[in-house]
Amino acid sequence: MNEIKQTIELKGFDPKGEPVIRVMADGSIWIVFNFMPPSFVPGDQGMGPFADFDKQLERAAGVPVVWEDREVFVIQQPKPDTVERLRRFLEG
Repeated sequence: MNEIKQTIELKGFDPKGEPVIRVMADGSIWIVFNFMPPSFVPGDQGMGPFADFDKQLERAAGVPVVWEDREVFVIQQPKPDTVERLRRFLEG
């Protein structure tokens, strides 16, 4: 079983439930959200501007991102700057 090596809490993305970045023992990164779409997206909009959020994360991180589950995105092979790039994108 893949264990969590480090959990990085983020601020500024969703006031009703901030995401976390989990650095896993195998080197992968999991980005876990409390809500997807975030709580501020009106219910009648479906996923709204987050319908392609995996692609948005890919552009921000510079590495492939897999939309694993509704609130979970996985980066199997991050680069050394991936966590910082994700932090800037999600907190920005």
